[in-house]
Parts: sequence; C-alpha cells; structure tokens
Amino acid sequence: MSCLIDSTNNLNILTAVWRECLRGEIMKSKLWKLLAIFAVLGLIAVGCGDDDDSSSSSSSEASSSESSSSEEASAEAEEEECELGRGVSDDKILFGSSQPMTGNLAALGEQAVLAMEVTKDRINDAGGINGRMIDFIVQDDAYNPEKTVANAQYFIEQEKVFAIWASIGSAPLKAAMPIHNENNTLTLFPWAQDLSFYDVDVNPLFFSVNPSAYAQTFGFGKVLVETYGLDGIKVGLMTINSVDGQQTVDGFKDSIGGSALVDEQTWERDSTTYGPQILSFIDSGTTDVYIGTGDTQFAQFLLEADQLGLDARFWGSTGTISANTIELAGDLSEGAYGVNVISSANGDKPGLNAYREAMFEAGATEAQISTASLLAYTGGLVLEEGLNRAGECLNSQTLSAAFESITDFSTGGIMRPLNFSSENHLGNNDVIILQVQDGVWVEVENLG
Repeated sequence: MSCLIDSTNNLNILTAVWRECLRGEIMKSKLWKLLAIFAVLGLIAVGCGDDDDSSSSSSSEASSSESSSSEEASAEAEEEECELGRGVSDDKILFGSSQPMTGNLAALGEQAVLAMEVTKDRINDAGGINGRMIDFIVQDDAYNPEKTVANAQYFIEQEKVFAIWASIGSAPLKAAMPIHNENNTLTLFPWAQDLSFYDVDVNPLFFSVNPSAYAQTFGFGKVLVETYGLDGIKVGLMTINSVDGQQTVDGFKDSIGGSALVDEQTWERDSTTYGPQILSFIDSGTTDVYIGTGDTQFAQFLLEADQLGLDARFWGSTGTISANTIELAGDLSEGAYGVNVISSANGDKPGLNAYREAMFEAGATEAQISTASLLAYTGGLVLEEGLNRAGECLNSQTLSAAFESITDFSTGGIMRPLNFSSENHLGNNDVIILQVQDGVWVEVENLG
C-alpha cells in the first residue's frame, strides 16, 4: 500500500493509516505497526511546519479582524445603548430652578439667579460642554413649600428639565424632593441644609457644597467655647420656624457649647419686627445671639437690638453675610460675626477675585456680592466639572458618577478643597468665621 502525506489533510491521513495498520495491510508485526504510527505522527508534524505558519498567520489575521470588528460593534452598541437624560439634546441641557423671587427672601433669590447667569455665560461663551449649551428656567416659590412642589411638577412634566439647580430653602425643597426622586431628577447644589438631604440611600441624586444647618451651629458652639470658654456665656438662638430652624437649634445643643443655651426664639417668613424676640434675649441676659435669617432680616435685627438696648455679640448665619447687611445696618453691623461655610465674598483669593469680576460684568451691585450668589457660583463650578467628566452620554446616572469621582477639587480659595464619593454627596464640611471690619466682611481665625 502506498501512504501519501498531505500536510493539508493530516488528520484524515492519520485516521486512514491507523485503520490500515489495524487490518494488518501494512505490516504484520505489532512492533512494526507501532513504529509506523510514530513515523506517521512525525511526518505530520514535519509536513505541517510551513503550512502551519501560513495557517497560523491567516488565523491570527482572522482573529485580529474579528477582534477589531467586535470592538467596533461593541462601541457602536454602546453608542446605541446610551440614552440621553430628559432635558438633554445634541445641542442643549435645560435646568430648572425654584427661587424666592418675591417675599422676605427675594434678595437672596435674585443674587442666586444672577450667579447662575454668570455660570451659564461662562460655559456657553467657551462653546458649551460636548457641543451642548446650558440654559435654565426660574420659577418663583416665595419660599413657600406648596409653590415649590408646583414648580417641581411644572419643571419635570411640562418643561422636561434635566435637573433642578441652585434652589433656596430647606422647607420648600424638602416638600419637592419626593417628586425629584420619583422622576429620576438630580437636585444640584441648593442652598438648603436639612439633615435628611445628605442621606445618599434616600436621596441618591442630591449633591451639595453647603453643610447642614445642624453642622453650622455645631461648629459655632465649638468656636464659641474654644474662644471664650463657658464661664459667663449665655447664648440665645433666633431661628426660622421650620425644620431648618429646629436643626439649627439641635446642632448647637449637641455642641460643646450646648450647656450655655438660655433662650430659644423663632421667626416667621412674613415677620416684620423682631422686637419680642429681642426683649426676651434682654430678659435672659444673653451675651451671644445667633440669628438664623437672611441679610435683610439680620440688618433689621441689628437696628432693633440697638433701639431696644440689647448688648451682646451677634452671630449671623450663612444668609446674613452680604454687603446688603452692611449697607442696611450701617455702623451697627461693625463687629458682627458670620458663621459661614464659605470664605468672604470680598476676600482676596483667586477664586473670589474671578467671582467678583464675573458678577460685576454681569451687572451685579455691591449688595449682590453675597453668600447667596457665591454659593450658587461655587455650585456652578462643580456642575461644570461634572458635566465635563460625564462625557457625551449625559443622563442622571452618568452625571452622578462624574460628581462622585471628584476629589480635592479647588475653587480657588472660595471653599476648602471639595471631595465627593459614592457614600458622600456633600463636598464641603467646614465652618469659616467672618466678621465685619471697617465696613467689609473678612475671614478671621483668632477671635479673642
């Protein structure tokens, strides 16, 4: 029998040889049969040499081609799978903002909206983000929870906004948050401090740079005791009659200065005088009064305190720290303190200088250089960073992941470096003390 070795068909030949050998048609001896089999195997190995290289090369090219095609298909599939968020198109991102544009806190709403305009202009003048310009719609809520809920429904159901940005007030926002969450809507950088907002499990789409009211008075108590001790210190608190106000009280009570609290007073959104509260503080012999109001209310409190004879150190909350307080209260504001989460809007730091320059270019008055506008402006810096990190596929989930990746983010000295994570959506946890000195709010470290 003649056995021909064809390197392109080695497996078939080996099978044929094996069968022939078994029938004894090649060799009769078992030994020779085994030798023949080993010889065939060797020939197959040799015969396949050149062809294997060619085959291997061909196989490698095919594999490479298949891999490349697979990657392209995967990329295409990814593109096809990307679902843009509501309010996001190829050339625009639309936000909504519920603000107190009327009522006692209207000045704060106006300041925040102007800072949002500055953010919008900065981003759009630079060509937008991934080809998309940003825009926003403002609805007045007059710091009223019912109106804020109506605004949330309007933004989401009618205007189809992507996210709610820079709103003001814990009570109004708390009423609207369930609607935001149910509709997969991000709540971004509000001036609202209710403790419940910071629970990532409950509010996974809430992001802030503004610590809670609780954290601020907790920090105030620490500063007060470290500076003046507890001997002879009597503290009075005046807070808004809301959840925010109660958490303000709780923060101080839980601080190391809590035992110095002697008087708690509240005020309403429509209050026109603070005389009764001031008289109570006089009767209590308070040495230090913390006033949780806006700047207009703080100025009025200082004027009435002077008229009624309240002699104490005055500590304003974040909302009191503006040029408006100084303009309205005049010399009576001199020496007043502010417990803030942010540096003085008039400070000399790169981020603050850029903020003031942009605000004045946008038509801001001195009174609008304030904590309200500075907080909204700072939130805008983080928003811009997050949008850039999220990339072209923009929706609530991709932007959330982008924010969570931000660490040691510099605001140019406006705040301490900001840090977010999947467990922490509050980027800033610091308290900064300011004081009116020579008609200007300045950051102070030594209060003695």
